[in-house]
Amino acid sequence: MNSLLRHRWFWIVAAGVALGATLLAARLWLGGYVVRSVLRMAGATEIRHGEVRGTPWRLEVADLACTFRSQPVSARRVILVREKWWQASLGDVQVEGARVPVALDNSDVQAVVWDTYEDGGLGDEPVPPPFRSLALEGELVVRMALTPDRPVAVKLESQPRSGTSWIGSLVAEAEGFRLAGSGTLLRAGQELDFQVHSAELDLASWSPQIQRLVLLPGGPWTLAGRLTGVAEGKVTAKRFAATARVSLREADFKAGTRDITLTGAEADLEFSDLWKLRTSAGRLQVRQLRAGRLPFDDLDLDFGLWNGKQINVSRAVASALGGRVETQPFGYQLGETALTLELKVADLRVAKLFELAPRVAPRLGGRALGRLVLRMDESGVLISTGELATLPGVPADLQFNAAALVRSGATMDAATERLFKAAGNQSVLVRVEECRFEIRPPGLPLGTTARCVVRGWVDAQPVAFTYPVNGAVERFLAIMP
Repeated sequence: MNSLLRHRWFWIVAAGVALGATLLAARLWLGGYVVRSVLRMAGATEIRHGEVRGTPWRLEVADLACTFRSQPVSARRVILVREKWWQASLGDVQVEGARVPVALDNSDVQAVVWDTYEDGGLGDEPVPPPFRSLALEGELVVRMALTPDRPVAVKLESQPRSGTSWIGSLVAEAEGFRLAGSGTLLRAGQELDFQVHSAELDLASWSPQIQRLVLLPGGPWTLAGRLTGVAEGKVTAKRFAATARVSLREADFKAGTRDITLTGAEADLEFSDLWKLRTSAGRLQVRQLRAGRLPFDDLDLDFGLWNGKQINVSRAVASALGGRVETQPFGYQLGETALTLELKVADLRVAKLFELAPRVAPRLGGRALGRLVLRMDESGVLISTGELATLPGVPADLQFNAAALVRSGATMDAATERLFKAAGNQSVLVRVEECRFEIRPPGLPLGTTARCVVRGWVDAQPVAFTYPVNGAVERFLAIMP
């Protein structure tokens, strides 16, 4: 009898141990199964995780990793509090040590496939978040080729507002960068309203990354200054629509391979379509733009962006050489190494212009106006065509060696030639009535790039001559070192 009782108790204990072990194994297996199933419903793939501990009401998942639309995501620990554990939801989620690497220049084999988001919105079907609430802390790792990784600390919180909507906040911080925003997810995940309340970027700190995204001619450049901005937008099943206002302050730029600097730059720009990087007219003001020995002061420029690749300038005005310089409207394609500008110049001090041509012996005073078409590329500056003329009614004197002018091949009338030959090797002072400098006009002789047409007086005798410039006119200018 006692033996039978002992055997019976043995099997009862064995069954209890087996049942407990089975429940424990099932609990652990079911916990991982729930995590994998809910993440797959949210669009995750390549789901991996470490140990799963807890009860159906509270789970802790270690070393979770998965992929969303080609974007890898990982976390050191995820805690799930599931009051309604029988539902297909992760419940209240707390994520610790999240890590999201993003290669913004597509240099990583797992870089974000941005085209999959193009006007794709949030999808046509309601896709509510796989959780009730979310509290996440971790880092976004910005990666680009030839630059060190830049970690950005991220804190994200989300709470339900109703049965089909959620509200959330985001703060992202790194050296030289800070962003704070919020958003509301509506209609069971079909619509997202978001706001960026403040954003700030230090250009010096993020210069390598900026220049990986935007190719600047004559680079690498030295960048300094501060970008700030705010934004708001809406994401629906049909499209992504957002606007933003961006400001640049206290900015200084210097080209790496060219003696070109901008100091005291400030700009304000409003994006009408943030996704496609399209703007309405913006304004840029620069205290000084210096190209070699040629300074442009108080530059004021109206411009806009188109598709993030084209800069359209409608107006640019600056002070230079004692006068005023203004450009005609032009466009510049980011990444191009050549730029063509048409300049209108007014009230220039001619003496300052001659300071840029120290190899030219004659000296001319007065003031000038005209137009120039410049082409700038890696080889330098080419004056495609143009004309400068002295202002009528403004006194101007031209001084030169008479014998050198006669020997130069200049064309002149007989009376002018006799006067200059009589002067011999002496300097002649001409009171200028008209002086016109034409660059690459039609009909020039072969090998000639410009001509100078002069009419005036030497004492009481009228003189007139045309002086040809043989060879490239640009070789006389000493602007860039």
